[in-house]
Amino acid sequence: MVKHVSQDNSMQQQDEQKQPQSCRAACPVCGGQLMEIRQKLQCSRCHTICETCCEGGPG
Repeated sequence: MVKHVSQDNSMQQQDEQKQPQSCRAACPVCGGQLMEIRQKLQCSRCHTICETCCEGGPG
């Protein structure tokens, strides 16, 4: 019975490795996590406002 549980755990670990990791937006200045504030992406670490492509910024 214990072997069955360990096999289930190893299968679960393999499934987690196969799933693609979600892409997280990062600040181009410091690499911090971006948050949306008033429809603008702003860095939670350095507070840089990251412009979108339609506003003249890269991206």
